[in-house]
Amino acid sequence: MPDRIAYVTARYPPMRTSGTYRVEAVLRYLPAHGFEIAPVTIPNKWMEQQGGRALPPIADPKLSQPESRLDPLVRALASVPLVRKALREVVVPDILAPWARAVAPGLLDSMRGVRLVYATSPPFSAMILAHRLARELEVPCVQEIRDPPSFNRRLRGRSQGWIRKMFNFERTYLIDADAVITVTEGTRSRLLDLHPDLLPERCYVVTNGYPEIEPDPSLSGRNPRLFTITYVGSFQGGTKGREDSIFNPATLLPALNNLPPGSSRLRLVGPVTGAQMETIRRSGGGELVEFVGVVDREHAVAELAASDVALILAEDDEWWIGRKVFEAIAFAPRILALVPTEGDASRLLRAHGNATIVGPDEVDRLVEIVAHLYGEWATDSPIPSLRESVDVQTDRSCVDQIAAVLRHTLLQLRTA
Repeated sequence: MPDRIAYVTARYPPMRTSGTYRVEAVLRYLPAHGFEIAPVTIPNKWMEQQGGRALPPIADPKLSQPESRLDPLVRALASVPLVRKALREVVVPDILAPWARAVAPGLLDSMRGVRLVYATSPPFSAMILAHRLARELEVPCVQEIRDPPSFNRRLRGRSQGWIRKMFNFERTYLIDADAVITVTEGTRSRLLDLHPDLLPERCYVVTNGYPEIEPDPSLSGRNPRLFTITYVGSFQGGTKGREDSIFNPATLLPALNNLPPGSSRLRLVGPVTGAQMETIRRSGGGELVEFVGVVDREHAVAELAASDVALILAEDDEWWIGRKVFEAIAFAPRILALVPTEGDASRLLRAHGNATIVGPDEVDRLVEIVAHLYGEWATDSPIPSLRESVDVQTDRSCVDQIAAVLRHTLLQLRTA
């Protein structure tokens, strides 16, 4: 008989974000390990307010999207910009905390028979709901932390008092968890340093993976006669659109402008705003840039496979490896990575010979580096397979490791 688990997450299909793919992999592959999943996610009305767009209803009959009586009031207040700003400075860990604290009791009847509660975050309110649900059901709680509260990139610009509250929140909920899953060794090490009471034997690393898709480069409309550097992802990633950040693909334009006229393109796959297009124009983009727009995952993978060089941007490389790094290693012929030179992503990329790493203090080297890559392309230099030169797991093997953590946590309970 399968072990029933509650899976608390906001990143549930059809919401399309970077976190969705790991959730999709869990839902697809975890049942084969003897688990029955009862998904619990934030109601679409909340996600629509957060994302600013309507979402189709979720038809999964196993899914719970609990609402609290206060939700309409909190959403109405949060729709007022000044009130929302005030709420963000008061409510820890996020504006969904009142929802998370209120809905656990109403879920108990539908969660009878659950043996374990497994949560993935952010949003960090999922940690609250998972903790409360596990406590009410008297079962173990596993917290998966992809972007930890105490050093989340969105803390930039927040008050020191609020940051201290986030640190205390993180300590409380992680120490009380039966197991903690992080996505990089840097994240795990930093959490153990910050929280001496967090037991190392309860803290696991399960990296992301790449999809088991056979790419079809013909899906890409790129011109094979032009040297093409392809960037897949949000234009400025975790920088929140800061114009002073070098972690955006426009940083490459001076180097491309240095190549022979009409010989190269920068291909952007993903959302680009009007302001970001203006950044490209000011950087001398002109005819150098091709805008592909938002595409599905199969098309995105095809663009990486069809590229001559895949561009990786990772501002928070010290403790974070973006999902696109794994896909680029699996599918792109070459990688150019603009990342801090010490950290988890750069260490992974150094493991094979087809990735060129450029630190933020080495941007002036991009002209020379891009010229070298162009020269290799022009002379048709042979390219060894990236996937064969470094061991990077798939989505399936990622879930295999998650299943092992869940199974070990349940075994500890049974032998206690």
